[in-house]
Amino acid sequence: MKAQKIFVGIGLAIVTLIVLIPILWGLRTSVAESYDLKIIPSPITFKSYEYIFREGRFAMNLKNSTIVSIGAVLLTVPIALLAGYALARFDFPGKRLSFLLLVLPLLPAIAVLVPLIVYMRGIGLYNTLFAVILANSVFNLPFATWMVRGFLLAIPKEIEEAAFLDGCGRMGTLFRIAAPLSAPGLIAVGIFIIISTWNNYLFAFAFTTSPKLQVVPAAILGFIVSWGTDYAGLNATATLAMFPPLILFLLFQRWFIMGMLAGSGR
Repeated sequence: MKAQKIFVGIGLAIVTLIVLIPILWGLRTSVAESYDLKIIPSPITFKSYEYIFREGRFAMNLKNSTIVSIGAVLLTVPIALLAGYALARFDFPGKRLSFLLLVLPLLPAIAVLVPLIVYMRGIGLYNTLFAVILANSVFNLPFATWMVRGFLLAIPKEIEEAAFLDGCGRMGTLFRIAAPLSAPGLIAVGIFIIISTWNNYLFAFAFTTSPKLQVVPAAILGFIVSWGTDYAGLNATATLAMFPPLILFLLFQRWFIMGMLAGSGR
């Protein structure tokens, strides 16, 4: 038993180091001069952070990423709730093929990017943030639906049957009974969508050309130019970009973990 605890402790320590070392190195690089290769930089400088805030575009990038992330949540979660409820409560032809929802996210988005660009131009959404919201929603929807289905399956059917006996219709049961009871799961789905959308660079790059529509990942890559890379600026921007989803996760981590565990056994 003691040996097992030691083995688990060593494993956790290795995993922790693997996760933390890139983050700590990024922090170290963001406060170091470009010529400073020491593990602990000397002198420590915050001029990259000063440049980011003084230059002003990072606030615009944050605003665009926030709009896209929240828009993707507002568009995806209601659809995922309806689709997940149908998979959890109804029998219909083809239901056995619902496992394909887990396969669809494996489709590389870049494989369908050109047709999507043509389609966005055709419907007049190209070079708008809504195009980015729409693309992120579509690619997050299959896995979000599967997650919601798992959370709804964890709710006893007897509760909904009691609501039916009291005269509540199917939609009323969904929105008054099932949705509130699966709130932790819906929050988990929302956080998953926000993190996935926040870190997505491809759709913003493909569907927008205006600098005013750039999102945070585009701002990070903006420090890589043809005549060199500003590693301090790149890592300073990445460090600042990490905080919004991290704060969101810390605020809702209890609900997020509850939601993930509720759906894990189905």
